[in-house]
Amino acid sequence: MSFSRLPSPTSFNRSTVVQLPRASSVFNIFSRRGLPIFSAFFLWSVGTGAVQLARPLFAASLGAPIFLVTLVTASNSVGQLVAGPITGFGMDRWGRKPLLIIGLTIRAASSFAQFFTTSYAEFLVLEFIGSLGVSMWSTGATILIADLSVAENRGRAVAARSFSTRLGSIAGPLIGAAIATAFDLRSIFIFNGLTKVADIAIVAFIVHESRPERTAPTVGAPKEGRLDVIRAMFANRSFLVIAVVAFAISVMTQGVFQALFPIYLQSERGLATSEIGSLTAVAALATVLVLFPNGYLVDRFGRKSTLVPGLVVLGVTALLLAVSADYGGLLLAVIVYGIGEGMCAGSSQAYAMDLAPADRRGAFLGVWGVLNSSGSIAAPLLIGFATQQLGFGPAFTGLSVALVGVAVFTLLLGPNTRSRMKRAVAAGETPSLAPR
Repeated sequence: MSFSRLPSPTSFNRSTVVQLPRASSVFNIFSRRGLPIFSAFFLWSVGTGAVQLARPLFAASLGAPIFLVTLVTASNSVGQLVAGPITGFGMDRWGRKPLLIIGLTIRAASSFAQFFTTSYAEFLVLEFIGSLGVSMWSTGATILIADLSVAENRGRAVAARSFSTRLGSIAGPLIGAAIATAFDLRSIFIFNGLTKVADIAIVAFIVHESRPERTAPTVGAPKEGRLDVIRAMFANRSFLVIAVVAFAISVMTQGVFQALFPIYLQSERGLATSEIGSLTAVAALATVLVLFPNGYLVDRFGRKSTLVPGLVVLGVTALLLAVSADYGGLLLAVIVYGIGEGMCAGSSQAYAMDLAPADRRGAFLGVWGVLNSSGSIAAPLLIGFATQQLGFGPAFTGLSVALVGVAVFTLLLGPNTRSRMKRAVAAGETPSLAPR
């Protein structure tokens, strides 16, 4: 599978010309150019997958109640609010590589420091610092894939990135569980730091800069004010839809599955750490099996073709978690969750990349990254509080209803970027998927 670099959508600022790589250049997952990038995604997710298992359990081992355990996950989202937009604007100005390296360095240092943590407060502070690096990496990785793909094959490009990430997510919890069994939970943080050091080497010495080059503004072209540019990018129905979708997906993935799921399995179902790690790996495996078929469907039939059903599937997952009483029911729930996550994550990312203007891609996707994490700020705290007061069942049932509602909202109001592109091509124009 390869991804050709064709002209990106036109930007809002017509006075700036964006020079992109030649259309003949190829971005292939196994090519000399593509393999290091996808290897870096894989290494990142191996360490992160291990930490996702360790984070809530380690916080609980420090004496934190459920609400404060979810606060640790929410602190990661606060970091996204701070670092996401800065990373996006910075990458438009200084390039992709410098910000990626800084983010990796921050996360590696914070993870090494967590090995020596002796209190919940220290752990929370270090987790917030590390979340700044996580935000810089996740935002930069999204921008990098957007640079190296176009609307016609973006679903498959996102699928290739997700495939690399999910392979790591399968291995990560299993490795984390093995490390915790052989040593202890805190040793997982050393392992995570080492994976980030390896990524620093890959980005610094192998990955090439992908920021589009800009030429001087066209003589006599009208200048657009900063407020006009911001309004054009964000004050429209298209951005509202992807904002709501990003929030909803974050509630389920980062709010429930990452923050509450391990505690739920341990406290309510009595599962061991190794069993929790196995279920997490099953969810990641289910996602991997969906990724490439979903990428094809997204490119062939449009972003909503899998995004809307995927939101419904996540809603079903929340309901299954509420009613499952044995291991078999929980196994079914994580399989359904993996399918829904694979459908939603790929299509929503491609959707946002379609709408990002070429010369301000970093800024646009940086703000979109904030929206992805905003659900993880309020939602884990809200769900954690509701769970503490009412129990897991009512919290998961309410989330199920909300996710189905977002699916209906997206179906009715979400723009069809694929149809817009086809109309532009048929009219002999350069495809422009920028928000309207």
